[in-house]
Formats: sequence, structure tokens, C-alpha cells
Amino acid sequence: MNLKSIVTIFFVIFISVLLNININHHQEYSEDLKVKTNMIITGLSAPRGRILDCKGKVLVDNVGVLNIVYHKTTNAKVEDELEIAKSLESYVKDYHLTLRMKQDYYLIKHDNGKDLITPDEYRLLEERKISEDDILNYKLARIKDTDLEYTEYEQRIIYLYSLMNEGYYYQDKYLLKDITEEEALKIMEQNLNSIRIVVSSKRVYPYQDTLKDIFGSIGSIPKEEARDYLNQGYKLEDTVGISGLEKTYENILKGQKATYLVNDDYSLSLLSEEQMGHDLVLNIDIDLQIKLENTLKEELLAAKKKKQSRYFHDAYSIIGDPNTGNILAMSGILLNDDGSFKEISHTLLSSSFAMGSVVKGASSTVGYLTGAIKEGQKILDSCVKLSFQPAKCSYKRLGYVDDITALKTSSNYFQFITAINSTGNSYHYNMELNVTKENFDTYRQTFADYGLGTLTDIDLPNEKIGMIGQKISGDLLLNLAIGQYDTYTPLELFQYINTIANRGKRLRLNVAKRDPTLLNEVPLNQHYYDRILEGFYEVFHGGTASSYVDYSLQASGKTGTSETFYDSNHDGIVDVETINSTLAFFYPKDTPKYSIIIIAPHITNSDTYTYPFTKNMSLKITNYLEES
Repeated sequence: MNLKSIVTIFFVIFISVLLNININHHQEYSEDLKVKTNMIITGLSAPRGRILDCKGKVLVDNVGVLNIVYHKTTNAKVEDELEIAKSLESYVKDYHLTLRMKQDYYLIKHDNGKDLITPDEYRLLEERKISEDDILNYKLARIKDTDLEYTEYEQRIIYLYSLMNEGYYYQDKYLLKDITEEEALKIMEQNLNSIRIVVSSKRVYPYQDTLKDIFGSIGSIPKEEARDYLNQGYKLEDTVGISGLEKTYENILKGQKATYLVNDDYSLSLLSEEQMGHDLVLNIDIDLQIKLENTLKEELLAAKKKKQSRYFHDAYSIIGDPNTGNILAMSGILLNDDGSFKEISHTLLSSSFAMGSVVKGASSTVGYLTGAIKEGQKILDSCVKLSFQPAKCSYKRLGYVDDITALKTSSNYFQFITAINSTGNSYHYNMELNVTKENFDTYRQTFADYGLGTLTDIDLPNEKIGMIGQKISGDLLLNLAIGQYDTYTPLELFQYINTIANRGKRLRLNVAKRDPTLLNEVPLNQHYYDRILEGFYEVFHGGTASSYVDYSLQASGKTGTSETFYDSNHDGIVDVETINSTLAFFYPKDTPKYSIIIIAPHITNSDTYTYPFTKNMSLKITNYLEES
């Protein structure tokens, strides 16, 4: 084939390709070009999804608010923007000016500060020996403080003008947020160029402060998290969930903003409508939640009438389903000195307390695992006396106890002997009990398997664990065994009782609807769980909580009291001995439906009288659950 034929074939192919592009694929390539060359932007905001309770009642909703928005056009002039600012300044309620805002306004009003630069400096600029940035810095440095003394009227104008010129040229700018309908009408009657009303949404809470901190709040992206959000496609000016469930479930709740095509004159053409975020459904039953809150308040007020409860100010309770880890109601209530109440449910994640004997289900587990407890073996309840330590006893002489009746009657002595045996020692009067960190770790690892001293994996941010004691001594090991050394949060106590109810299966805690998740299993033979559960059942049937719940409900659980201290004059020094009262239980015994924990810190400062807070709470709540 000669050269002429090759060239002819090449041109035939080339022309065929061009015809194919221009005829058969013209529309397709035109659209691709449009996408690649046109500027697409998003709207300012989109409504977030609602938060609902387990029955569909709205707990967090959106309400529309009116905002004034400015959109700069290609022919926008400084004079026009200042006139707009003058027309709107009277509607500005809150504002903040930076030094740079004031300086920029001065330059605008004074011929861009030309008189602040010398002829020699302009010459150096022309010779490229200094830059435009250098010139600007000279100007800013030479503006006197007295030149920046503006009236309130001028400051509001400066503020609005600065907002108009923030960010990218083509972006919408919020000038006024959440204005009234009357204000919006007056503004629109002025027919201001490039000004329009945009409806956005803000969060509202139909049940006021109830669980508000648990729901969380929304706001600007925190600086320390900016990179993560930008990597996810957010913009720095976006509003996001910054605490509580709003933060945990940001990806579900966030809306999809509208998209616009930026035209050549910087006007906008709508490409897609905004979409509301998805609703978040919780396990919370708001009716039960309100009942729990009101009952806590009633009992707090009743207790405060007793002089022995002068240091009792706050109380906590959680109700849930032990089979799933779902939380149905959770409340912390603070009684202020003026008799008003404050909802402090968020402290369920962080406040920790010495829980007392309520933890003895975990302590007995250590005894079974280490062989320190002999099943069914009876010992005479007494006191333990270690060298250089005062005697440690049960709250009264309990006679002969075994592993079941020790739980029923809450024998401290039984747990002391168990703790000593777990170290490989045998008790004798005035003995020196040498222990190691490993002896403490044996207890703490088992406690953590139940949820005590570890995170619960609840779907809320910023969960904390209680305080882990750092000192090592034989006396403190005995304290640890009866819940009077390390401290635990209400959430940890709730997960612990759930794990007992589940015969050793520890499930994560859930505020929102999500699948039950097994975190770990306590490595204890089910035969021993039969004995722990029997002991917990006996607590409510002839034991320390025998009148706390109607017998027919077949409740099982454990009471607890712990000696603690209170800072009576708030000087940072604890100076008054008080008692924490706790209760953790579930029912029915064999097919648990509900689990409940109640904590009353500093309920009494008396050795002889304690207001029956946990008893009254458990009766009222279980009665409500059975009647509803």
C-alpha cells in the first residue's frame, strides 16, 4: 500500500470519529463539558432529621426560622453594599468586630489609605522591590487607634459589610438570622438589591429540658475536628452535631443541602432541592422518662425534709432491657439550694461513686474463679482484724452464712475472707496481709468483665470510667471487694446488673435503636451463676431488699451502702462522713424484662437513720411499669 492510500485511510477514519462525536455523542460530551467547567455550589443549610422516642413521639424537632441572605453579583459596588448595611443595621442585635474589620472599613472610607503610603514606597512597589502585601501591611500599621473609634451605628454597618465580603465571592452570606415575620416584611418592602429571605431550621424540644443534654446540641465545626470533617466533604461553615446523640448520629441526622449552578453573572440556578436528614429513633420511652424524673424529684424533696439528709442533693436512675442493653429511661436530677431542680442526665456518663455492696455479685465471681469460695460452706459472720488496721465487720452480726446467704444478708465478712483466700493466704487475727498489684488486677479484671471499671460502649460521646485506686494494701483490697475503694459511673452499674441478668453476657448499652452487641462473656460456669442468681433473688425475698418490690414480680438484685465523704463548705476539703445508698436489680428472675439501678449519693450523715430513697423509688417505678 502506497503512502497516498495510507493518508487517505487516515483522514477517512479521522473524519468518521469527528462525525461520531458531533452527531452521535454531541449531547453526552456537551453535558460532560458543562459539568467540568461550570461551578456548582450548595445551599446554606438543610433540615436535620428529628429524634423520636420508641413509640414515635417527637423529642427533638425543627422549626423554620427566617434569615436575611446577601448574594453578591458581578456588578456589586462598595457604595451599594454600604447602603444595604445602613438599611439593615437597626435589625442587628448581637455582633462582634475584629480589629481587621475596623481597619478594612477605614481604608474603604479613606481612598484605600493612599495617603498612608509614601511616594518612595510606591516607587519601590513599581520596581517590584516590595509587594502589594507589604503595602497593605504598611497601611494597617499606620492606622491610629483613634481613627478606629466608631459609633454603635457605624459598628453595626461595619459588621454587616464584613459579612457581605466573607468567604467566596459567589456564596450566599447570612446577614441576619432568626428574625421575626414583621422584621422580614419591613426589610423586603425596601426592595434591597441582592437581598432575599431564606428559611432555615433550628432545633426545638417539645419536652423542654428533659434529656436535652443527652440529645446534644448542634453548632460550628470545632477547630480540633476541622480536618476530619473536611475529609468527609463538609465545609468549615457547616453546622454539625457537637455533643450527645446529635454528634454520635451526625451521618444519619444531617440533611442534604440544595445544589445550585453559578451563572456567569453570579446568579444561581437551582439544580437539586434540599433534603431533610433521616429521623433517629431511640429506645427511650418518654412517658416512662417523665415518670422517672418526677419520682426522683418527689423523693429528693421528701428526703431533704429529714435533717439526716442535709448533704443529699442529687440522685440517679436508669431503666432498661437487660436482654438488649437498650435504655428505656435515664435520669439525673439535682436539687438546688433554692428548691428548684436541674436535669443532669449527662452526668450519668461521667460522675462516679463508691457503690458499696451492690457489686458483690462480681466479688463472688472472683471467689468462684479463684477457688476462694467453697460452694455451700458455712462460716460464722464476724470481723476481720489486720495488723495496724481497725477491725472490719458486716453491718451487724449475721450468724452462719454461705455463698448464697452471704449475698442475701450482705455479709462483708464473707467477702473479706474470700478476698484474703484469693491471694493464697488464710485469715488469722491481726495478720499482716501482703498483697500485690496482681491481686487487685484479679478483682478488677472480673469487675471489668461485668462492666465495672470499663467503658460501656454506649452510643454517646465523652463517656468516662470511674476512679481506679492507685494504692496497694491488704486493707484496700478488702475495701475493693465490698465496693468501697474504686468508683463507678451509673452506666457502669447498669451494665453490671444487665450482665448478671444475662448470666455473664455483657452487652453494649444503646440509647438509640441498634442491634444488640455482645462485648464479652464472664468466664464463669453457669452452675455458679445459679448460686449468684439465687443469692440475688433471696435479697428481695427475705434479705436486705425484701420489701422493695412486690414479691410477685420475682425481682433479683443487690442493695449497697458505702461510706464516703462530703465537702460541706465547698472549700475543696472533704470533712463530713456520709453514706451512699445504691440498688441494682432486674425482674423477673428467670426471664428478665426490666433492669433498674438507683443511686443516692450522700443520702445520710447519720449512723442510725437513712431515708428509704432506693426502696421508695423501686416500689413506685415497678408499680408504674406494671400498671402502664
